[in-house]
Amino acid sequence: MLEASHKGIISLWLRLLGFALIPLSVQAFSPPLGGALAVLIPLPLAYGMKRRNVPEGMTAVAAVALVVSVVQGVGPGLYFLVETIPMCLGIYWVSGSNRQPYISVVMAVGLVAASALAALVIYGAVSGEGISGVYEKTLNQMGLMMKSLPSGGTGGISAEDSARIAWLLEIWKRMLVGIWLSTLILLISVYSSVIRRWLQVSEGTAGDTPNYFSTWALPFPFVGVFVGLAFMVLVSKGTIRDVGLNALLPLATLYGVQGMLVMGHLFARYSLPLFLRALVLAFLAMQLPMALMLTIALLGLFDTWFDFRRRFPLGEGTAPPSDG
Repeated sequence: MLEASHKGIISLWLRLLGFALIPLSVQAFSPPLGGALAVLIPLPLAYGMKRRNVPEGMTAVAAVALVVSVVQGVGPGLYFLVETIPMCLGIYWVSGSNRQPYISVVMAVGLVAASALAALVIYGAVSGEGISGVYEKTLNQMGLMMKSLPSGGTGGISAEDSARIAWLLEIWKRMLVGIWLSTLILLISVYSSVIRRWLQVSEGTAGDTPNYFSTWALPFPFVGVFVGLAFMVLVSKGTIRDVGLNALLPLATLYGVQGMLVMGHLFARYSLPLFLRALVLAFLAMQLPMALMLTIALLGLFDTWFDFRRRFPLGEGTAPPSDG
């Protein structure tokens, strides 16, 4: 019996580690695609950590970091370790938290951000570059990538496309912190929701447990912060404006998550078929991506006053939304 239990544990971790190593395998043939898929790596590792325990999860993260070190070098392996351990711990905590969802997510993002900041300070001190030097080095690497792109001429991208990429790169450099925090908010929210759903399925309670994130609701004072930051962005220039943008973006993302939950509630309220929901969202995402993101964020913001989920409750014949 004990041997069968050990075999089951080993089998679980082998499957999860195989899932986590897929991006590295893809990266050998297509580095851009493998790099994009790398955001999926914390999902199976955090799930294993939640399904089993933290020590086993940390060991699994270390095993993947070792593979990264062998394939890409010691530097990327250490970076992966420093980045993924707090990420998995944050997802692990949110997946079992009973606090208000937005509080759990913000605390998890804070853990990852604090760990990254500590790593930057230590690396800056050891290398002698300081934290500002490390930050500038990161931005310069993006600039070198831009310089490597061909501009105009036969076989290269057009001058117009090159100018557009340069503009996007400049925006990215100015909003690096805000984009990173917003990405963390989305990843931790989505992965925690998925893991909660997987755990419910494994425990046979998927149909009986309400969606933890359905209670997501930012309190009214956040509206004042949002308006203040928006005003700061509109009336200021230079560094002050950049600081406002980097603070406004993650707050808008928190409202965006709330807006997505409201949208999902309304879809369920009016029994919109799943394929039609996906069709509408896919069309808007491809044709009007900025308008879609702004609409979702504003929907979450206005939910503070209108409380759409209370005003338009699910009907008696409508099953309450579950995690995932």
